[in-house]
Amino acid sequence: MKKLEAGGKRLLQYAVVFLAAMAAMPPSFAQVSVPMYKGADRTERLIAGAKKEGQLMVYSSMTERDTANVIKSFEEKYGIKVSVWRSGKDKVLQRVISEGRAGRDAADFVWNVSPEMEALHREKLLQPVWSPLEKNLIPQAVPKHGEWAGSMLYVFVQAYNPKRVAKDELPKTWDDLLDPRWKGRLGIEFKQQEWFYRLLTVLGEEKGLALFRKLVATNGLSIRMGSSVLANSVANGETDLALTMYSFLVDQFKAKGGDIEYLAMAPTIALPDGVGIPKRARHPYAATLFFDFMLSDGQKILADNLVATTAQGDQNMARFPQPVFIDPAKVLDDYAKWTKLYDDTIRGAGTGTAAGAAKQ
Repeated sequence: MKKLEAGGKRLLQYAVVFLAAMAAMPPSFAQVSVPMYKGADRTERLIAGAKKEGQLMVYSSMTERDTANVIKSFEEKYGIKVSVWRSGKDKVLQRVISEGRAGRDAADFVWNVSPEMEALHREKLLQPVWSPLEKNLIPQAVPKHGEWAGSMLYVFVQAYNPKRVAKDELPKTWDDLLDPRWKGRLGIEFKQQEWFYRLLTVLGEEKGLALFRKLVATNGLSIRMGSSVLANSVANGETDLALTMYSFLVDQFKAKGGDIEYLAMAPTIALPDGVGIPKRARHPYAATLFFDFMLSDGQKILADNLVATTAQGDQNMARFPQPVFIDPAKVLDDYAKWTKLYDDTIRGAGTGTAAGAAKQ
């Protein structure tokens, strides 16, 4: 009996020592989700797991060129085959939601603008991700819920064709666009309600709406379907001045010899993108490895292609010292309202005068 009691005590002592040792160890992948692993061997484990998975499916709304550059570099570095489905921000959002609700998630990784990523968070279709690289990002790129992070920034500028617009006639304020000289010379992208919302929260909603309604009624707006299409219309001389343009598109068109420049009227508005991992991603190791890649090598690739990134001290962003950031959560709260206001305003609904016809 005494031997049994002694043996029991020894087993209890062993159990206490074992549990203490386990408590001191970092959590394993079996204890936490792959994207939330924080062990010192995180990168090594991700690489090993990703190589076993061997593939990754990415849904992206980023430009084809920049998406391809980042994907190619990742494939070359890790030997992981990446498939890409690329479309507009709305279609990417709709596809992820549709597949998620049907329980047939095909995407391992989503790269879209932040309001759409925030919508996926609200739909409970993303999972939390922890990365040691997030500490290098600006605060606007890291939401508290941790289900996506921003890797790049869309900075809204006003693009113009220098062969058709003299520097001394460039507008200094939004009210300057009401000058009759701009009649028939202005363009805008057909779906930029986030920009419109943020601009009018600075100008004042009532004042801003009155300004744009008067602008459409007197000088008109040529509506273009897509930012790249709008940039091309400026470079080709079809549009003299575009009101909504991403700074990196202007820089990229200009680098290829396009006749295009930009100015940044106050307030200069910026919107982060978002990268995230769906809850039921079939290749979580590869997805998490790509998440870290997007916040390191991927940012360098984007910066080399003249894209402003969310890295603190980014040189492409340094040209815009006081940007006003769009809060994706606040946009979603009144998304239907701002979508209708933007669409009605730029198309001239209720003004009695039609805006410029939408063009492909």
